[in-house]
Amino acid sequence: MLTVEEVSAEEFRALREEWNALLAVSGSDTPFLRHEWLWAIVETLNLPGSAPLILRLREGGCTVGYIPLMWRRGYLQRVVPIRRLHFLGAQLTEFADFVMLQADPEMVEGVFRQLQYRGEWIEFIGHYIDETSPRAAAYTEVVQRWRGAEFVPYEPCWYIPISGRTWEEYVGEEVGREFVLRGVRRRAPLYAGVKWTVEEYAEVSETTLKEIVRLHAVAQQRKGRRSLFADDRRYRSFLRRILAESASQGWLQLFSLQIEHRWAAFLMGFVYRGVFYWWLQGFDPTYERLAPAKVLLWHVLQQGFRQQRWREFNFMGGDTEYKHHWAKRCRWFYRLRIPNWRGLAGWLNAWRYRG
Repeated sequence: MLTVEEVSAEEFRALREEWNALLAVSGSDTPFLRHEWLWAIVETLNLPGSAPLILRLREGGCTVGYIPLMWRRGYLQRVVPIRRLHFLGAQLTEFADFVMLQADPEMVEGVFRQLQYRGEWIEFIGHYIDETSPRAAAYTEVVQRWRGAEFVPYEPCWYIPISGRTWEEYVGEEVGREFVLRGVRRRAPLYAGVKWTVEEYAEVSETTLKEIVRLHAVAQQRKGRRSLFADDRRYRSFLRRILAESASQGWLQLFSLQIEHRWAAFLMGFVYRGVFYWWLQGFDPTYERLAPAKVLLWHVLQQGFRQQRWREFNFMGGDTEYKHHWAKRCRWFYRLRIPNWRGLAGWLNAWRYRG
């Protein structure tokens, strides 16, 4: 019989070894479901209107899975206060999923049946479930028999296969000619007139962290957006924590393009099981005519192919136009939506799904 238990923050803190061991055999092993990532969220991102909900799944007295969730408050029609369930970290965490040994639709459905008795949540919305998840078929089957549920494509995840391919093959087959090839070559004379280097880091000092935050902020401002890492100390604490954790595990790879000894651009990600997950970037608009972000990515990929450093370069979620110029292949992230049909939440959902 399946039982669903809530895990306290203190219990979760001590689960690192057990959690990561279960994740390693779950078929969904990425840095973003590791205990290190999720615990950093719990410990540093105490955001208003949200709270973690870590669930342990037991069957026959044995732990068979964990689910990292969070509550989030909101309003229906901007008037009625409600709570939703999301994966822990919500859209900060890509490649989200249940951490389970099995891919049984009865177990997935059983989790939500029991969750309906835990507070008045109106729906679960789980973003960024990889289409290759071992539980994708189970999610599909559950939504077919759960009123109002859906498991649908959410965002593309563009990627570049590297293993066994040459740089020349990649450039000939995938690179967008106008945006990338001509753009890089057109700026070669400009780079001939300045002193520039590409630097690589396996760990991040406080000075380097300040450069990362600065470049991310000015790049976001150029697009009319805010940088959470620059504007919110909680997100900056999360960034500092995850960089330290990933560096200690040997996953962190940070590249910077420096012009006349000043940081012009950076890109940063995590290398995990042969995949480079590109997580964060930024550049200084002062150097815009030199296209520093484009030139940096060109050199990083060139090195990646020639040294066969990774089997895949993954751009993560999002359909930003520039990704189409660099990659021709994508997988899809899916979104799982499960309405709650009990109590007041059930009444509200009956009103929402009427007809």
